[in-house]
Amino acid sequence: MLILVFSTLIFAAVSVAAYAAWVQAATDSNPMAIRLRQLRAMHTTPTSMNYAERPPVLLELIARLSGFLPAREGRDALRTGLVRAGYRRPTAVLVFLGSKVLLAVTLPVLWISWGYLSARPIGNVLFFSVLMGVLGFYLPTMYIAVRQRRRREQIISALPDSLDLMVVCVEAGLGIAAALQRVSGEIRVASRAMSEELALVNQEMQTGISRTEALRNLAQRTGVEDIFSLVAMLVQTDRLGTSVGNALRAHADSMRVRRRQRAEQLARKAAVKLAFPLVFLVLPALLTIILGPAAIQIMKALATHD
Repeated sequence: MLILVFSTLIFAAVSVAAYAAWVQAATDSNPMAIRLRQLRAMHTTPTSMNYAERPPVLLELIARLSGFLPAREGRDALRTGLVRAGYRRPTAVLVFLGSKVLLAVTLPVLWISWGYLSARPIGNVLFFSVLMGVLGFYLPTMYIAVRQRRRREQIISALPDSLDLMVVCVEAGLGIAAALQRVSGEIRVASRAMSEELALVNQEMQTGISRTEALRNLAQRTGVEDIFSLVAMLVQTDRLGTSVGNALRAHADSMRVRRRQRAEQLARKAAVKLAFPLVFLVLPALLTIILGPAAIQIMKALATHD
């Protein structure tokens, strides 16, 4: 009876998800809806299109508990989190939500099928089915979080080298747009994520977006503090009319210092992280190997003496 009820609930969830996907696809293919979105985008001010606008506290709490918030900030936090993970396609949100529903349904169905074939107890099957459903629901969110962290680390690691290349290009006579295009091609082997972001900045400037807005979009897409400081420096340099090459060189030097300090900090943390496995795993085995034979000999000697 419980399996029948649970199967009915799963069927209802799949039906609702399929209906939502059909409605979304029909809305995207509707010419009137597309035209209305275009007109709304034309009348939207650039300041309102901010990736980092904080959502309401209640909505943020609900989104975090539901696993729908792969970014820490942003009113459109779901889109922001997917962009920071490297997924910029318009269908990324639909694929993300669909994968959550699909995994939340597929894993319990597979477990129920296996439990039915192996004749496991009903309580065991029901408990692990719910557990599999929760795991499948949160699995895409965890994957997006891992992708965000890896991509952020790649960008932070490649930023000092990118700044050095930009300094060379600017001092050679290239403009900011040409320097970004050149650096995006040169840094592609070392960091694909950094190359894509710089190329996107160049494309935005070519389409008519101002340099300041394109650089701010770069900082908001990546969410890296070092890029925020770089963008602030470039915007200030553009407003004051000072030398871009000297500013980039000074900022590149500070980036190298930060990278060295970050490496030293990780090296200092290594000793603390190694304390637990050394004390609880390596040391008992080492003491057993060293003192074990001696303890056995002492026990034999005492037994013989008795």
